[in-house]
Amino acid sequence: MKKLCPAIILLVLLVIVSVPCVEASSSSAASGGTPIMFQTPGSSTQIEPISQEFPEEAAKSTLGRVETPKKLDASTGDPDKDAVSGEDVPEGTTPEESLTNPETEGPGAEDSDEELESDYVPEEGEEAPATIADPLEPFNRAMYHFNDKFYFWLLKPVSQAYGKVVPEPARISVQNFFSNLAFPLRFLSCLLQADFNGAAKESGRFFVNTLWGIGGLMDPSSKEELDIPKQNVDLGQTLGVYGVGPGFYILWPFLGPSSLRDTVDIAGRYFLYPASYLNPWYAPMAVRGYDAVNDTSLRIGDYEALKGAAIDPYLSIRDAFVQHRKKKIEARKNKTENNAPSGEEKKMP
Repeated sequence: MKKLCPAIILLVLLVIVSVPCVEASSSSAASGGTPIMFQTPGSSTQIEPISQEFPEEAAKSTLGRVETPKKLDASTGDPDKDAVSGEDVPEGTTPEESLTNPETEGPGAEDSDEELESDYVPEEGEEAPATIADPLEPFNRAMYHFNDKFYFWLLKPVSQAYGKVVPEPARISVQNFFSNLAFPLRFLSCLLQADFNGAAKESGRFFVNTLWGIGGLMDPSSKEELDIPKQNVDLGQTLGVYGVGPGFYILWPFLGPSSLRDTVDIAGRYFLYPASYLNPWYAPMAVRGYDAVNDTSLRIGDYEALKGAAIDPYLSIRDAFVQHRKKKIEARKNKTENNAPSGEEKKMP
């Protein structure tokens, strides 16, 4: 009997322990799985019950359905609102993706760099670059190469030889003479721009230089005693002052860069230049040719410097010409507006 007591006690203990295990297994079989809940602080992330029948497949499908916590909108506390833009976040889009998604970046998010550059507006005080249409670019480039060869092969060598023979003071006197001959063009341009003060100064310069300057060979009107400056005006500027646009760019053979508007000035220079009415017929061309040689001899190196510093000399010359003409026309506009009488002055008798 004493030998059986330990065996009986051990058997009773086994029965007591096995009963709860049997009840737990039966309840698990009835429910179809063991519920396992994980919850992180501040979120409701959970893993659903894992099936006991197919543990591997169930685990994969369950892990694939783990939800990523959404950011709460700072103003509304709505988890379906994006915390940055405040807009609705599409289903299946994480907050990180919404930061780079063009659909959630707001209006204008799909604009390309080219569109942004086309909308560029110069800042206050910044001058907008001057532009001009160039539909005749093939012709203009051909004329540029023609003028370039004409300058280096003929005009420059002749001007250098002329400069070695004729001293610089004499060449400056010749330049003054031809400048004095262009008085009618400057005088008429001042009148057409209603710049009567400039017209009066130009008339005074012409008479002083013609009488006391020995036919215009000297320029006493520019001395400090008189200080009568030359009016650098032309008919092309006159049209620009009245709002006529430059039109398109033209590069004429021998004459150089111009525009459709400034071509009017070329015609005006011919009809208003006294040397144009000399006889025989080739005399005007001879006078203009000599003027070009004399003027070139005084500024050899300017064209070479501009060409040497440019990647595309044709574009550089075109842009420099357009910018130069724009500044001169704006200066004349400002001068005309300043010379115009104000409303109070008009009321005065």
